[in-house]
Amino acid sequence: NPQRNTANIYELIDSAGWARGGHLLKFGVDVRRLQHNAFADVESRGLLEFVGFTGNALAEMLQDVPSVTAVARLDNPQHLRTQSYNFYAQDTWRARPNLTLTLGLRYEYNTPAVDPQDRASIYDPATHSIVPVGKNGIPRAGSNADKNNFAPRLGIAWMPDAARKWVLRTGYGVYYDQSALSQSEGLYFNPPYFNSQLFIPSAQFPITLENPFPSNFPGFIPSGAFTFQRNLRTPYMQQWDFSLQRQLGRSSVAEVSYVGTKGTKLIDNRDINQAKPSPQPVNLRPEPQFADIDAYESRGNSSYNALQGKFTQRLHAGLSALASYTWSKSIDDASGFFSSAGDPNFPQDSNNTRGDRGLSNFDIRHRFTLSYSYDLPLPARNILLRGWQINGVWTFQTGRPFTVTLLPGVDNSNTGLPSIRFGVVDRPNLVGNPNVSNPGPDRWFNTSAFVTPPYGTFGNAGRNILQGPGFSSVNISAIKSTTIREGVTLQFRTEIFNLLDRANFNLPDNFVGSPSFGRILSAGTPRRVQFGLKLLF
Repeated sequence: NPQRNTANIYELIDSAGWARGGHLLKFGVDVRRLQHNAFADVESRGLLEFVGFTGNALAEMLQDVPSVTAVARLDNPQHLRTQSYNFYAQDTWRARPNLTLTLGLRYEYNTPAVDPQDRASIYDPATHSIVPVGKNGIPRAGSNADKNNFAPRLGIAWMPDAARKWVLRTGYGVYYDQSALSQSEGLYFNPPYFNSQLFIPSAQFPITLENPFPSNFPGFIPSGAFTFQRNLRTPYMQQWDFSLQRQLGRSSVAEVSYVGTKGTKLIDNRDINQAKPSPQPVNLRPEPQFADIDAYESRGNSSYNALQGKFTQRLHAGLSALASYTWSKSIDDASGFFSSAGDPNFPQDSNNTRGDRGLSNFDIRHRFTLSYSYDLPLPARNILLRGWQINGVWTFQTGRPFTVTLLPGVDNSNTGLPSIRFGVVDRPNLVGNPNVSNPGPDRWFNTSAFVTPPYGTFGNAGRNILQGPGFSSVNISAIKSTTIREGVTLQFRTEIFNLLDRANFNLPDNFVGSPSFGRILSAGTPRRVQFGLKLLF
């Protein structure tokens, strides 16, 4: 479906500095006006899903048996406008020759995005209906502005020894995420500007490819709605760190550090019209005239803690290198706003969002990287031998976590399917140890540890409780540079990616009921060699 996005940014930036004694004062302002114009066809041409209930999704398509069909139409184009006002002041004070303190404060104010003609609507919990924005106390943006975005910063650097080879640094700061404009597009996803229909076939009322969107289909599901937390807050991160650095010789530095972050009031969404789980055939939502009512809320939280080590070799005798190791853990309620069917952005149970707290999708427990560059000390008189350089980037890391779910489109909890297809997926029951002693592509985890819960109940399996395959990559290159004349150099490059030709497997099939459940079906790029010729002038 065709889509177009255009962003026009008008910006005014200015800064000033003033030095007096041991103090260096800095002040600044950053004012922006953003115009976001978009055209989104969404699913006006229709959506047909074949999820493989029979064990073969391709066969279902050939047999004219779609699992779910949908059609949606969005009023186009969309126009959003917002302003951003940012001010900061900072004092860097050299209290002693070996002690520097930095103290700063930043204030950020972003107006919520609005349509200049108020061509938008939201669901109003007070009246249980879709209402236009900008009237009867409904904010034009669907939510009120957050005017409490103060961001303090503090930093300390201390060299405790007379030789000044040791440096101790620590700091704390608050950082606001002002990039959540995409959520404001939800203003357009309500009637009369948006219309969607979801069709789920049954034995009594089948759906065929000849007529995938029947006008008189009895299994028609009502349209969903969108709303905003009235006092939506700006997400922010608190970050603190402590590091100890030691200079080794003239050109080497070793550093060990601890880094911690805490995310608060992160933007997330849930279905506030979710039906209670029940095995009853007719399980009405609290407001049956709607399907899911997706509420954008600042309720998410996250935490990240890491121990980091780093060794830096600055250029010396033709060699420069950087080696780093990170041991970390990241936990959150949801790792992304828009997501896929197997990694949903909705909680399994919108009335128990804490049940989705687990490892972040991007959690990497161990990661080691090494990058280097070495100028070979070969005889300079020989044109074939001189000018060679060896480079490399090595990366080794453990796998990221993933969640085992039921097949998308299966409403086993009987709480209602979402009207948008990247929504919620029910999880299974965990009845045993999901790990195996020797995971492999044909059996990455113990599939028998997961079973479909009784109809009308949620599964007890947690989010991101399994770990996927790790990643290993050794990339090297050899570069021969030949000076043709002053200012002109011919460079021949040989580059090898994944030198060891290691199979970096992707995540396994995580859908209970899938024929390939628990198996890895794909892998990353194998060894690749490329040659290049470059003229520099």
